[in-house]
Amino acid sequence: MRIRVSLLAASLACVAAVATVRADWSMVGATAAIDEGDRLKVLFNNDGSAGIRSTISSTSAKLRFPVVKTQSLLVAVPRPDEVGSLVFVMRSRDNGPAARVIATLKRVTFGYYGGPERADVVATIDSDDHPQGDGWRTINGTLSGCCWIRNRVTGGAEALNFLDATYFVEVQLIKNSADGNPGVLAVGVLRGEP
Repeated sequence: MRIRVSLLAASLACVAAVATVRADWSMVGATAAIDEGDRLKVLFNNDGSAGIRSTISSTSAKLRFPVVKTQSLLVAVPRPDEVGSLVFVMRSRDNGPAARVIATLKRVTFGYYGGPERADVVATIDSDDHPQGDGWRTINGTLSGCCWIRNRVTGGAEALNFLDATYFVEVQLIKNSADGNPGVLAVGVLRGEP
């Protein structure tokens, strides 16, 4: 299987573990904006991941990652039958009840073209809904029907609408005791196989 990769920022190649990728894919997770109140809680590691500092026993912290407009996230033209559905993925670590990682893909619509100004949740991934462990694992999320569009001509693969909206991923790292070790290595929006 061929994988064509278009990087949006610095590469975190580890997320390529999702085996269903065929088309260009958009990766967010290389450059996080840490919530200002949380900047002393978060530690960036040598492997490119982010986690809660080991000196903190119980806290939560938020990181935000922009989703950049790329061709693979737009409506597939001229051959929409050759691309699959959009997939929201996260590579995270949740080592048990003392840790949790929640990634939320959000859309903010500006209302510039006369539509409503609003903010919507496009997809959510919660590490507590999956088996916990000390290692990194890739978790898929499901896009809600609220925030993507279908090719009007063919009814084919969905796409993100960047005409009047912007998208970002908010990741919340939660540590409930000293035993917790939540972490995020990467999050991404990509295309699966048709």
